[in-house]
Amino acid sequence: MSLERPRATTAVALAAGVVLGWLLAGVPRPWPMLRAGGGDRWGDTIVTSGPIMIRYDDRLKAPLAQDALYYLDYRAGRLYATVPSYQQSGGSARMIDTFAERDLVADFRLNVEEGPRPHFLMTTGALGMYSEGWAPLFVFETSTNQVATYKVQQQSVGTTTKPTFELVEVRAIASAPQP
Repeated sequence: MSLERPRATTAVALAAGVVLGWLLAGVPRPWPMLRAGGGDRWGDTIVTSGPIMIRYDDRLKAPLAQDALYYLDYRAGRLYATVPSYQQSGGSARMIDTFAERDLVADFRLNVEEGPRPHFLMTTGALGMYSEGWAPLFVFETSTNQVATYKVQQQSVGTTTKPTFELVEVRAIASAPQP
């Protein structure tokens, strides 16, 4: 006994699904879009993350991003970065190895003895096709209206890896024209 489904029914159901999907895609959503963010702040500390490179994995046949973790302690004026990587030896595993460090007081040329108390903010950004897979870290110092751009890279020496932390530029934030 042969059971054949009419082809017209399948075609109508497929067309109805396509039209319904197209209509629902154009409907404004009353709820906000969910976006994942890699940052948090608590008191005088800030944590964020961002990609430092993208490599192509031949086994998975896909590009994979390698992130750096950034920790800013603005009470101490220090910025730390590490590049997590999964390392397993024996029965134990380790994700975080060494940290690179920057002195924000020196980078921004701040006078903490006589000047205003510094206040730092940070975020990562995307440079699009000019980035080669890395996202710059932007650190803003709001009391002097400056912004610094940093780049982290993973440096491998033998079996050990360590991050390098490069200051790309420090510049003043252009102030808005007064009316």
